[in-house]
Amino acid sequence: MPQFAARAIAITMLGGSFAIFANMISFIMIGRINERVPDKERISYLWWSSQVRKRFKALYAASKLVFLLDACGVMMIVSFALLLTLWVFA
Repeated sequence: MPQFAARAIAITMLGGSFAIFANMISFIMIGRINERVPDKERISYLWWSSQVRKRFKALYAASKLVFLLDACGVMMIVSFALLLTLWVFA
């Protein structure tokens, strides 16, 4: 396997790991939001939007989950940029 392919696969797996981790954090946030709000205001695990971050931050101001979610998003973008530079511009 060429060195280029090994690096590209590793960066792709790293970016995918951050995406899965961000999704898991979002599910944790939805669960904690649904514990506190009434039944009519609950968020679905299947059809959620960017309101999760805002509502979680309003309910749990001291929690670090929002920071972790943002960090995962940034790392996904960084790994995509690394993959792009490695694959297209190399």
